[in-house]
Amino acid sequence: MRIMIIGAGSLGLLFAAKLSSFCEHMTVIARTIEQADQLAQEGILLGSTSELHRTTCKGSIDFGHYQAAAGATNGSVQAYDYIFLMVKQPAITQELVQYIQAQSSPNTYLVSFQNGIGHESMLSQGVGRAKLLLAVTTEGAKREGLTTVFHTGHGVTYIGSVDQTEDDENSMHFLLVNLLEKAGFQTKMSKNMVVRIWDKLIINAVINPLTAILRVKNGELLNSVWTKSLMLALYQEACIIANAKGIQVPDDLWQTILMVCEATSGNHSSMLQDIEQSRNTEIDRINGSILQMAKELNLELPTHLTVYQLVKAIE
Repeated sequence: MRIMIIGAGSLGLLFAAKLSSFCEHMTVIARTIEQADQLAQEGILLGSTSELHRTTCKGSIDFGHYQAAAGATNGSVQAYDYIFLMVKQPAITQELVQYIQAQSSPNTYLVSFQNGIGHESMLSQGVGRAKLLLAVTTEGAKREGLTTVFHTGHGVTYIGSVDQTEDDENSMHFLLVNLLEKAGFQTKMSKNMVVRIWDKLIINAVINPLTAILRVKNGELLNSVWTKSLMLALYQEACIIANAKGIQVPDDLWQTILMVCEATSGNHSSMLQDIEQSRNTEIDRINGSILQMAKELNLELPTHLTVYQLVKAIE
């Protein structure tokens, strides 16, 4: 199988490092020439808190770069089976969509790993709804420097078509699921990705802003009744919006959120990592998108509004 990964952040490097030994060819596209060059020289260093090792691949792996202004890569175009889009949602521009189109063949599927909602519309217009797969993952990763990534927590990855379907059209992607499983990622096909995406949106909206404001790891949110109270308020408010939009979230989603905190207890959330690196966060696409829907529904979410304002103030 031939895979391109666009985005060499925490998750991009994690998936590239673990998948590279099981695919025929892999290309990793970084945002800058500097990172692409360093990856080409050093490879990806993957590790836990105690050890690191350089990636190996039974086929081949190469590294390129993408710059929106140039819209080009220094790598050669390959016939890819799958392109994993692992950039943050604000990075999805029309230029990036055109770049993806240029890298795709008629048989290429795009797998979108973004947090939040709304990006699937632009992507489906660019590659076609039939060629777009949505993915949500609770894997934890933290990048250090340009080439080193730590796997900080195991989770579950769900993949499915952009449209809700009750048939087994997704059966053609079982080879991809098996590949991800071999690489150590618990992976499942889903016939209802809309609910999965909302689940992930709510999980992120509950965990990420609080870790960013308090500057704590995910697991530390469970150490205080006050933080758990804030988490519950964020969860309940988000469920109000989901129900108003006709989304039936699972009854055990609150317990899932607590389990995610435990499973990724040592993880720095992506929003916390952005704050630590003095970068803008995805707060507008996560809690901000929930607040926008609440405004359209003439509903008030005081807890979401407070954490949104606090993260924006920190930014």
